[in-house]
Amino acid sequence: MKFLTTSIFSLLSLTIFAQTEIAAVSSIQSQATIRISKTTKRCKYFSANAPVTMADGSVKSIAEVRVGEHVKTCKDGKTTITQVKQIDVFNQPTSPLTAVYLRPAEDNTSGSPIVPALLLEATPHHYVQTNHGRKRMKRLSKKDILYHYEPSTGIVSSWKVGAVQENARRVSKAYNLETVDGTYLVDNVMVANN
Repeated sequence: MKFLTTSIFSLLSLTIFAQTEIAAVSSIQSQATIRISKTTKRCKYFSANAPVTMADGSVKSIAEVRVGEHVKTCKDGKTTITQVKQIDVFNQPTSPLTAVYLRPAEDNTSGSPIVPALLLEATPHHYVQTNHGRKRMKRLSKKDILYHYEPSTGIVSSWKVGAVQENARRVSKAYNLETVDGTYLVDNVMVANN
């Protein structure tokens, strides 16, 4: 009987220890995956309504994306899927957003009054993937090409920088995603998270 009682107490204490360990690990994971940033100096973020392309092709605002969800990105000129591993949240960020206007690299609209354009907004320090490697938004020039995924055709196309406007606007809350592959799509344009 004494052996049985000792065995039951040992089993109960192991169960409690295991539950405590699981709770501690869960707490660490949640703290590591959603980070509320205290500083915004040289931070990289997008406005809360920046559209992120999800794995299934749907679009969510960056504020609605959750850790563990799968999003689209591009690799070697093709789309691929990556997983969100961390979300950074910035309350009252101090850096205004930089606006980059893009137009198709192969401009076949000569004579046409309407030229298609894309707008990408992020902090000046945010990296984007260009034909010259990763570059900060504020370092982009008209010589740079960015990559755009077209959901209707599944084709990745090249878009050149038309204009860069610093101090375009301020936002009250901002977000950045960190993914396993290090990139993701905002408004179907490939951006880097580090």
